[in-house]
Amino acid sequence: MAIVAAALADDGEGAAALLEPLEMRDACRVAVRLAAMAAHALVAVAEEGGGGREEALAHWQECIIAHESRRTEE
Repeated sequence: MAIVAAALADDGEGAAALLEPLEMRDACRVAVRLAAMAAHALVAVAEEGGGGREEALAHWQECIIAHESRRTEE
């Protein structure tokens, strides 16, 4: 959860530092669990709005594009 908090604070370096001491297998497990949590949350939000997985995917893609746009502007 500390990794999520760091990411929400836009502290990618801090999130990476939390993963550094882990063995590769453990870091991969953390990444997979976080991805599953994010996917579940996106689908839940889409379903609340009357949509489904397709809307969740579209929203996720929009978020990634917006995030990358902000990073390139910095």
